[in-house]
Amino acid sequence: MEEIEAKVMDWIEDHFVLNEIEIEDFPFFPHGKLIRDKNEETMVVFWCVIYGRVDYRLQEA
Repeated sequence: MEEIEAKVMDWIEDHFVLNEIEIEDFPFFPHGKLIRDKNEETMVVFWCVIYGRVDYRLQEA
């Protein structure tokens, strides 16, 4: 399971500048992480058990 958590964190590191976002655990999704930027916009990054890959959902306006 730590391997999957590492894949989620690797995806986040590949797509964001880490010192410009806040990351917190979001257990409503498998290995979920809540990402918040300086504009208070949020998204959830998580492991999709159906497709076996990292997936995300953006904040709805």
